[in-house]
Amino acid sequence: MTARQVRRLLAMAAVALGVISLVVSATNAPHTSGDRGAGHVLRAIGTTRYVLPFAAMALIWIGHGLQRAKRNAWRVAIVATIAAGVTGATRGQLLLGTIPSVVMLVMLIHWRGSFTARGDPSRPRDAARVLLIGVGVVFAYGTLGLYFLDSEFSETTTLAQSMRETARLLVLLPASSIGPDSVHGQWLLESVRVAGLIVVLTAVTRLLMAFSLRPRSAVQRRLVVDILEQWADTSLAYFHLLDDKLWFLSADERSFVGYVLVGSTALALGEPIGPPAQRTETVRQFVEHCELNGWVPAFHQVTERGVGALNAAGMKTTKIGEEAIVSVQNWSIDRPEYKSLRSAIRRVERAGYEVVELPQPIDDATVAELGRVSQRWMADGRHRERTFTVGQFGAEYLRHTTVLVVRHRDSRRIAAFANIVPTFKGNDGNFDMMRRDPDAPNGVMEYLFVAMIRRFRDDGRSGMTLGLAPMANITGDSVRDRAMRLAYERGERLFSYQGLRRFKDKWNPQWVPLYLGYHVESDLPKVVVAIARAGELPDPRSVLGRLRDIVRRLPATLSLGALVLWFMGITAQDPDAHPGILKALGLAWRDLLHLQLWRLPTAELVETRPGLLLSNVALFFLVLPIAEWRLGTRRTVVTFFVCDWISTLITLVSLRVAAPFDHHAAALLRMRDGGPSAGAWALAATIAIMLPWRRPRLVLTAMVFGFLGVAVVFHHRLFDLQHLLAALAAVAIALLPGVIKRRRAPRQEQPVRHNTTIGVPI
Repeated sequence: MTARQVRRLLAMAAVALGVISLVVSATNAPHTSGDRGAGHVLRAIGTTRYVLPFAAMALIWIGHGLQRAKRNAWRVAIVATIAAGVTGATRGQLLLGTIPSVVMLVMLIHWRGSFTARGDPSRPRDAARVLLIGVGVVFAYGTLGLYFLDSEFSETTTLAQSMRETARLLVLLPASSIGPDSVHGQWLLESVRVAGLIVVLTAVTRLLMAFSLRPRSAVQRRLVVDILEQWADTSLAYFHLLDDKLWFLSADERSFVGYVLVGSTALALGEPIGPPAQRTETVRQFVEHCELNGWVPAFHQVTERGVGALNAAGMKTTKIGEEAIVSVQNWSIDRPEYKSLRSAIRRVERAGYEVVELPQPIDDATVAELGRVSQRWMADGRHRERTFTVGQFGAEYLRHTTVLVVRHRDSRRIAAFANIVPTFKGNDGNFDMMRRDPDAPNGVMEYLFVAMIRRFRDDGRSGMTLGLAPMANITGDSVRDRAMRLAYERGERLFSYQGLRRFKDKWNPQWVPLYLGYHVESDLPKVVVAIARAGELPDPRSVLGRLRDIVRRLPATLSLGALVLWFMGITAQDPDAHPGILKALGLAWRDLLHLQLWRLPTAELVETRPGLLLSNVALFFLVLPIAEWRLGTRRTVVTFFVCDWISTLITLVSLRVAAPFDHHAAALLRMRDGGPSAGAWALAATIAIMLPWRRPRLVLTAMVFGFLGVAVVFHHRLFDLQHLLAALAAVAIALLPGVIKRRRAPRQEQPVRHNTTIGVPI
């Protein structure tokens, strides 16, 4: 077995042992008797219902760390396995408790060499700090709680007693001298145990997050620049120098791999750069480096030359798209297909614009003007700064590249700009940022494109790269290739893959395939997520700023959710208060007769039963934020309340009609109704019917109404019928504008067509 397979096996075994230990902990422990010495203490610990679940959760918790080869995860697994085996033996569970633990312990010791991921010495110190501070806080909380809430327990407690009992709770022993007399007392004891468990798991998590990353140094940068100047010939070469990249240098320091670490994925940008004969060995060394740190290696946008080196090192490759390269030496604007392009360029020139190269270093005033153009471009098209395969706007970055601007001859106002980046030994020119002022005349971007083509031709370049067209021309027949073709064909509305291909294709480029290198098929989902995340910049907003933006974006979800949880929390803590709350805020037929219409909105905030109804909470907080994000706050609130009112009024009227003939209907008519579930189902139906894609719209709508219909048919519950009525009302409201628009549209007269031979209408 390979080291990867061993780690995967042990990770699954740890999770399985954790599940088995949870099952064992659920069984009743046998009564023990005997002396009061060490043996009694061991049996007391072993027979508690806390130690074994703790060991079980630790084993499940560190499964991921074992798979990532973490040495610290292996150490935690040893301790948790021994604890599970000992506590299982004291419970008399040899078959389910001790034997699996012994087998797991033997495997961990036998394959200890597979767990080599190095740790940062500061991480264990952080874990110890979290553990000490957290335990101290929980100890103080438990001590003060037991001391000041002694009326909730069977005996009054002194401060010393409270400290002793809290210490017992923290080591998961049962409290010996006090017993809770109320729900609040029991809750305090359990909360101390849970808080202590959270502190320990947090410390373990800090320990397992450890990995060794050496910061970039000036010496490393000089070596990387030298290697780039000697061997770099791809369009992505310059982006290895951006601040987001880490560098892995080969043993002889003649080659390197530039990569970013996304979670546990080490995502390299292209193939290794260095002497071609050493690329395969550099790949092997990089993969070994990743194995030592428990990372998943991957190579993004590998050229056909790099595919051979990756395959020789045991990596797999798959095509992910094609790079567009314009042949600048053969390109001519005088071709017939560029007639509209020539017109656009003449229009820009007549408007008084020209393309100029900014002298370096660019002064601060010009950088500020470029920044305004960039900000307006991002705001107008909802663009955002990216990284990894591109650069981001910054004064120092621009001052290290060649910047071309489209500028008005008289006002000197900049309408658009792009920066040309070095390609070292490459034959193809490359540019990075290309941004325009939204108020600039149409055609300025094409004008800048043509200027760069001419510049690269004058510099003796053979081509100009336009970058990757993702998933273009995928012709394989595997499941993976078919999935990429489907995403390319059906994902146009979200990702504009075909639109990007068409834009680049109008420049008549050559299409060069690019590939993704990965280790095993099971790594692909993680690698795809890493590629998506690698281009995202960290959120520059503060925590307070992000919270403020969430409040601004989801005001209805937060305000209505707070009110619903508030009333649920009150009735959970004090069930006797529920009848009074429902009487004050709920809705019944007699309330409508007395014109208490203010109860219509308040009834949706209180449940008909006391306590925390998890099904309604899950439905509410799953549907409402999605609806507010998709439909907007105003439409979400209107749909939520109006559809609930419609279903409630229809139900109450139906019960009033049936009451003289049905005692059950009469009883229901006297009860007060409440709860947000009908409004939530109305929003779910609205989300489904408003999806822009036909097949997902039909499937999701069928799922919503299928579930509601089955509930009505099989359960015969009144609230299921209300849910169905609310969903139907929501669909009717969503479709009504389209129906009205079609009916109001003027009927177009059919053109009279004439037979060309006999000249009569047909």
